[in-house]
Amino acid sequence: MADFCAAYGCSNRLSLKTRAHGITFHRFPKTGMMRRQWELGLKRDGFVAADRTLLCSEHFSSEDFHRTGKINPFPLSSSSSKAGSNKKHHHL
Repeated sequence: MADFCAAYGCSNRLSLKTRAHGITFHRFPKTGMMRRQWELGLKRDGFVAADRTLLCSEHFSSEDFHRTGKINPFPLSSSSSKAGSNKKHHHL
């Protein structure tokens, strides 16, 4: 089982340490269109997510989360797209 973030260059792993830092992990959507949007959002040539592929919360903006803490089903809105940012991690 892959217990690490699928984003290129991200070294976050699913562990007590990352959890203590408030980093959460999220599986790719199961539906084809939404899943494909997430895959393309990673900007990794030829990347195809497996059923257990994870992304960590570092790659989402706060607007991508519902108040319940669950991921918004549409995280790739133009307001949350940070692909051109100079931050360490690329956001969806």
